[in-house]
Amino acid sequence: MAASAGAQDLSCDRGDREVRSLRFLGNREFDAAALSASIATTPTSLRGLPVIGTRRCLDPVELRRDVQRLEVLYRRRGYPDVTVDTAIRTVKPLVIEVTFRIKEGQAMRVSALAIKGAETAPEVEKSARNFPLRVGGVFDRNALDAGRDSLVRRLRNLGWPQAEALLAYTTNSDRHTADVEVSIVPGTRAKLGAIKVVTDHPTRSGVSEATIRRTMNLRSGQWYSARAIIDAQRDLYQTDEFRRVDLQPDSIQPPGDSIVNLTATLVQGDRYAARSGLGWATLDCFRMQGSFTDRDFVPFAERLELEARVSKVGIGAPLDGAPNLCQEQARKDPYSATLNYFGSLTLRQPIRTRPTKVPTLTVFSSTLSEYKAYIRRTPIGGALSLTNPFQSRFPTQLAYQLELGRTEAEPAFFCAVFNACENESRTFLQRNNRLAALSYSINRTTVNDPLRPTGGTTLRLELRHASTLIGSSASQQFNKAVGDATWYFTIPNSEARVITHLRVGQVYAGGTTLNGTAFIPPQERLYAGGPTTVRGFRQNELGPAVYIVGDTTSVTVNGQLFYRSKSGALAERIVPTGGNSLAVGNLELQVPSPFLRTLLQWAVFADAGRLWNRGAAATTETLAEEGPTFKVTPGAGVRIASPFGAIRIDLGYNAYRAQSGAAYFNAPLSATGVAPLYCVSPTNTLPVTMLNGQPTQAAGICPATFRPANGTSFLRRINPSIWIGQAF
Repeated sequence: MAASAGAQDLSCDRGDREVRSLRFLGNREFDAAALSASIATTPTSLRGLPVIGTRRCLDPVELRRDVQRLEVLYRRRGYPDVTVDTAIRTVKPLVIEVTFRIKEGQAMRVSALAIKGAETAPEVEKSARNFPLRVGGVFDRNALDAGRDSLVRRLRNLGWPQAEALLAYTTNSDRHTADVEVSIVPGTRAKLGAIKVVTDHPTRSGVSEATIRRTMNLRSGQWYSARAIIDAQRDLYQTDEFRRVDLQPDSIQPPGDSIVNLTATLVQGDRYAARSGLGWATLDCFRMQGSFTDRDFVPFAERLELEARVSKVGIGAPLDGAPNLCQEQARKDPYSATLNYFGSLTLRQPIRTRPTKVPTLTVFSSTLSEYKAYIRRTPIGGALSLTNPFQSRFPTQLAYQLELGRTEAEPAFFCAVFNACENESRTFLQRNNRLAALSYSINRTTVNDPLRPTGGTTLRLELRHASTLIGSSASQQFNKAVGDATWYFTIPNSEARVITHLRVGQVYAGGTTLNGTAFIPPQERLYAGGPTTVRGFRQNELGPAVYIVGDTTSVTVNGQLFYRSKSGALAERIVPTGGNSLAVGNLELQVPSPFLRTLLQWAVFADAGRLWNRGAAATTETLAEEGPTFKVTPGAGVRIASPFGAIRIDLGYNAYRAQSGAAYFNAPLSATGVAPLYCVSPTNTLPVTMLNGQPTQAAGICPATFRPANGTSFLRRINPSIWIGQAF
């Protein structure tokens, strides 16, 4: 009823009366929200504000029908004497307030409830428990029908394929009572008999019958279950191996027959599949990907998947040669000069919808970079994962990953974060190491639309552990936890939607320390800033950072030589160093555009975040305490609908001064082939001496006293970003 009511046209034409508000008086059994959902009359949303609000006007015909709708609702829910009247008050010319006055009357109560046939078997009796009606409760016919349907469904899932439940009731209008009787007719309990598999081309090479039977997970001799048959049909569809799946009993079961034979009729798809794609992104420049799938590879690892991805095409060697086709941010990233790639071979079981342990084995090789932070080279790695290993209600995955690789970063990164300023120390940290990580992730998604959600939530939690106990090198030990939650909801009586998002993370170092500093591999540190976190900051530039400065000078004080950056020096490069603690929150309002409403949406947002190093001393912490600990950046943007998700264009406003940090100068290669690294922060007290004809700097902490100049104009404080799909 509510769906048909909501489909009415209540738009406003000239001379129509606008419904400013809608009220209900006298309602006790149902709240105003439930009653509003059952009628057609709808008030103006958000007082008719431009763009956000929508004007709604009165339809007199629908108003009369609304009275009937409310009376039918109450009578079916146990209030036979209900009366509904309406009152219309004029607020101002052509603007009214509509009130429904409800007299619920005396409720009809259940005086007797008999459930017959439950004694047939213990399973039948158990299925009849918790029937929604009870003696003394309101006689709700909707609950009565729902209880009958649930009872029949339970029985058909427990082996009674022809189970039925018959309803009978008598009412006494004078006493306002109802006697209810539910008669259970379970029929004969049956087991599955022969399960026949029929394919469209039995002689054609395709998915084997053994694979089909394992995927269905139905066995002759098990109790008949309608739900198990539906799950088997869904499992077969989700393998992506069949165009059509029909799983039905051979014929209607004769009375007294305890065997149900099934026939699975399948139209097979192609055994092999190949896909490819080409795209462009702000930081990736041109990127390509391709995959190949064999859906029936071997009997117990049915699916073979080969995947390859490359990015930085056009700027990254050896596929460079077209840097002008790449965005300026990518050209300024030192790690974009190397082609990023990922190649993998995966063996997996067919997808299951029921809780089951599904193993997946992957072997991979990759070179992947994080913008301005590091590049991770993994010549060889492997991962073994289990889906839903602990039979959780939510999708979970337990994975063990073992890889041999190294993480390269700016010398200034290692010097500032881990006090590894010497070339030997940096070489030690950047050599090939064995990383073994055990991870556990939980995902729960309840959104109503994966591409453009207007309601629901997404919750994610990932825990990672690496230590020598599970095979990791001594320098690759850590414990990491990252939680992510997003809520989508629509503002009542409007087409505007609100998105809220929260992300928190913590990383704890393992047992290895370097020069007294706990070591966390750069790729496991936390980073923030960019289109998916705090949009007022560029990618990874929220939180601690160090700077590479080219404009330096030498200063002699009391006969000692120092290198320091010149006043007003510009940073050649920003090197995000990440942190071990992260908190980010986002709030966004999206409203349809006044034109092209189905294609465009406008958005306003506010992002807040903090990224810091927990427990860092003030002399080494690059997060200066000169401003608020949480940075808040407002902004606005547009959302463009597309078949592959929303195209998001955002403009974030950053009113903060640039983060202060340590400044370094990368000197030219010395005679030994090593590029010396000098601290050139203002006021630094690290003297420079000559050793074997080469200048060297005394060891020590480089102070975080350099702050690059910020643009003060409004436009220079705007950070643009483009993203495809949901950001959170």
